[in-house]
Amino acid sequence: MSMDSGKPSNHYQLLRLKPFETDQTVIRSHFQKLVEQVRAKQKAEPTVLKWKAMHQEFIKAMLTLGDARRKAEYDASLGNKTNRDVRPPDLATILRSRKVVDDTALDRAVKFADTVNIELRDAVVQQKLSTTDVVMPLYADSLGLPFVRLSDLTIDPELLPTVPVVMARQQSLVPVLRDGRHVVIASPNPLRSEIEEQLQLRFESSIRQVICTKASVDEAIAVHYSREAVAAHMTSLAKTSSGRSAKASTSSSSSAAEARPERLSKAELKSKKLKIGFVCGAFTAMVIIFGGALTEYGLESPGMVQLAGLAVGSLAFAIGFFVTSD
Repeated sequence: MSMDSGKPSNHYQLLRLKPFETDQTVIRSHFQKLVEQVRAKQKAEPTVLKWKAMHQEFIKAMLTLGDARRKAEYDASLGNKTNRDVRPPDLATILRSRKVVDDTALDRAVKFADTVNIELRDAVVQQKLSTTDVVMPLYADSLGLPFVRLSDLTIDPELLPTVPVVMARQQSLVPVLRDGRHVVIASPNPLRSEIEEQLQLRFESSIRQVICTKASVDEAIAVHYSREAVAAHMTSLAKTSSGRSAKASTSSSSSAAEARPERLSKAELKSKKLKIGFVCGAFTAMVIIFGGALTEYGLESPGMVQLAGLAVGSLAFAIGFFVTSD
């Protein structure tokens, strides 16, 4: 495959494919050979920017032609009027048609997968009916998603911090690159809807996925999302949570302190009680004395009214003094 031909007009020409090629194995083979060639050029001529641009064009073509739905839309835009069903066959049908395993072995693998509740792809590998490198591309075909070797792509380091290390490790995924308005995520498993929604919110972009082997994703995670990074992330979360709790506690204490009057000293409290007691006693005594003086009894026995006023006033003084608090 020569790298010196004129600029291609579409993805099929770019990947040296016949128009509207349908065999994903052929598409992947052409893509991988061209990527290897352009990487050799990049290594030999690292300052020549066109090789990097060409590499990106190959990736863009593969992301389109390897995706069943996007390929159908792209073919229609090129004038392909064939009304082809874009729904991919299931993995068992693909394995059988490709003669990867015979019918007897395949039936056994299907029963094993159902019994232990695992994917058929894993059952085929665990029973040593085929290898991961053979099965995973066919598994991607059954999903209608592109399969890539993660080593054929260049991970954009600017995307990595957007995905938390815990999510990357738990969900076995790595953000790879931007494709127009989309962010491409690599994972050995189809993304669950809730995870895809979280990624959309984080990147503020729609998500597209490529399938790759778990080993390649694990290797990328070990490099970009190391256990040390997980520990640092968890420590950061703990500090943030602790800081928020402390801030909330301080704020609560401050609010309570603001709402609660400042406590008085013993001398200040005694003075306050004496004042309140005196006011209560004096007011009560005056009310009784003047009120009693206006009555018939008060006119006849003014001394008794005054004595009663002083007695009740003293009682009011005592009550005012003892019930007053700080």
